Amino acid sequence: MKPLPTSSPLGLFADALIQIRSEHGLTQLQCAELIERFPLKMLQKYDPSRFLELLRKTGFTTFNKPADHYGLSLILGGGETTLWELTGAYASLSRVLNTYGTSKKYYSGSWHPPVLIPDEHQIKEMPEDPDPPLSAASIWLTYEALQKVNRPETETGWQYFSSTPDLAWKTGTSFGFRDAWAAGTTPEYVIGVWVGNADGEGRPGLTGMTAAAPLLFDLVNIMPSSGKWFAQPYDEMTALKVCNLSGCRAGPDCTETQEIMVSINGERSDMCPYHKMIHLNKSGTLQVNADCVSPADIISMPWFVLPPAMEYFYRQKHPEYNTLPPFAPGCSDAGNVPAMEFIYPPPGIRIFIPRDQSGHQTRVIAEVIHRIPSKKIYWHLDNKFVGTTKLIHQFEFFAQSGDHILTVVDEAGNSAKSSFKVTGLME
Repeated sequence: MKPLPTSSPLGLFADALIQIRSEHGLTQLQCAELIERFPLKMLQKYDPSRFLELLRKTGFTTFNKPADHYGLSLILGGGETTLWELTGAYASLSRVLNTYGTSKKYYSGSWHPPVLIPDEHQIKEMPEDPDPPLSAASIWLTYEALQKVNRPETETGWQYFSSTPDLAWKTGTSFGFRDAWAAGTTPEYVIGVWVGNADGEGRPGLTGMTAAAPLLFDLVNIMPSSGKWFAQPYDEMTALKVCNLSGCRAGPDCTETQEIMVSINGERSDMCPYHKMIHLNKSGTLQVNADCVSPADIISMPWFVLPPAMEYFYRQKHPEYNTLPPFAPGCSDAGNVPAMEFIYPPPGIRIFIPRDQSGHQTRVIAEVIHRIPSKKIYWHLDNKFVGTTKLIHQFEFFAQSGDHILTVVDEAGNSAKSSFKVTGLME
């Protein structure tokens, strides 16, 4: 085994973070989609420092830098660990589920690296843990999601055979295809597989799915199994009505809902922020309000409205998504729904500007998403007009070290701001 594989276990903990979010109302299917599309925003909201502390509490010792060193890349695999610690993390998760299933308690000694002598960590010798890193409900929901991951080609059709062993599993691939891993767990055992060259040289096609996962399932298929799965921690879960479209706890304006089992903490989550009541004319083609149309001619109805940036990406996979109708002439927009949003720079970001290969200072490329791309946008840096864009709202500019405010204003007077800091320029 290579002493320090360059692949990261954060695929596992990214899913764990998703399931923490699941405690606040997301369905498992939406969790699977979100982990591919919005992990950076999720970690930014959750806080990298908290996430790093979570990793350390679950047994990882190789993440020995401060959170600022890893930044948001932490959720994408921007760290290193050993296969020993990675497999131990899975074992700890499974151990927590098993012990909670039998005793309904958490133990501080459940989180530890693999040991060769089990007597050293008997449950009876462990003190109870009043504040475990992860709840049994969040781990169980994570494992349910990881069971549904598409398996390698050698396992095609696995879901149609009752003899197929249940397995919560995950893969990872390092940057440059230098190595790959796969790990899987059942209530009885955990298997970890690492594939790569001892000198770290990359090879095209060396991925977790194609190289490590087939070995994992070869081992799984020869291991004895009781056929049992982890007991569902019902006393830590509750049935919660969620919005079918957003996955959040259903609000009064959500049109389609369903009940799912979530962590009991989901009851404290915010209601769906994306369904809003909008006011239309009788034909339903234009937005209106009482300032320009008689109340008798207004139709009010709930509408699924995503923020501009999220809407831009969501529409690419969901052609059924209906964008908001424009306002009728003479009807003013109250500004309740933002017309545009910054993709980059996001508010509060710190930017270091390097030089390019020719030795010249590079520039910041800002991007804004507008609900109506054909609108002209006027760009201002620190209250100074710097240019306009139309259709493709990307703008290149240079900024000196220090704090800056980038402001965009469209033809209708809608505006958005992003404050950022240039921390330094490469000399």
